[in-house]
Amino acid sequence: METGPFLQTVSGRRVNPFDPDPSQIDIGDIARALGNLCRFGGHSRVFYSVAQHSVIVSELVEQRGGDVEDVFAALMHDAAEAYLGDMPHPIKHRSPLGAAFKAAEDQLEAVIRERFGIKADVPEIKRVDRALLATERRALSGENWHWPELDGVVPLDLELTAWAPDEAQGAFMERYAELEARR
Repeated sequence: METGPFLQTVSGRRVNPFDPDPSQIDIGDIARALGNLCRFGGHSRVFYSVAQHSVIVSELVEQRGGDVEDVFAALMHDAAEAYLGDMPHPIKHRSPLGAAFKAAEDQLEAVIRERFGIKADVPEIKRVDRALLATERRALSGENWHWPELDGVVPLDLELTAWAPDEAQGAFMERYAELEARR
């Protein structure tokens, strides 16, 4: 049997995030992992999951007129984090470790896009993602110093209430099923 950096997923699948087999990428595993993964590397006043963030991004893209493929891409925009974890933005984008991580993430994202038929390059996702990041920071972390990645970004007029991991997983799966039915 091959050795390597394989992860055992909650469903028992075997995934090497650096050389992923598309047949081993499973939406239930993604939903569970993202439901258990805290934003901000855990540096948050309360547990706030990547799954909840993803559901909200998808809802906001839809509210801004995105079609079902845009909205589906928004829901899945952080799916690679189910297998690689969530590296805080400043480390991912401003460090040598982040550069290596980003290369692995880009490769895994391509496989996930192919596996689920996800539309690439939806500009509204990045705009919504940034605005939600500013909103999440204000609500969950604090605005004690300047974050260059948020220059010119206005937080949304949105009140956030953190969901428990099971609730976030369930909401992610419900949103996925709803969007799949519309595709």
